[in-house]
Amino acid sequence: MNQLPNPFNSNPSNPLDPLKQEPDRLDDEDGELPKRYHPATKKTLQKLFIILIVSGAIIGGILSIGVLSLMQKAGLTKVPPRVENSK
Repeated sequence: MNQLPNPFNSNPSNPLDPLKQEPDRLDDEDGELPKRYHPATKKTLQKLFIILIVSGAIIGGILSIGVLSLMQKAGLTKVPPRVENSK
């Protein structure tokens, strides 16, 4: 039967708590995030990032022009006629 942790315990000792561990030990134990990238990897990631930004801007521009032309064909960009209220 599992017991819930005591919420009133002011000094819990959990060795796996990421907030209690030192930052240097996290990199050594997990090995997930390297401290520095290899220069070739860094250049490749920078090129990929720039390509993604530029291609996203181009696709966004093409889509916005397409949406604007469809709105103009449907008459959604025209100013509606003014209606005067008679009292």
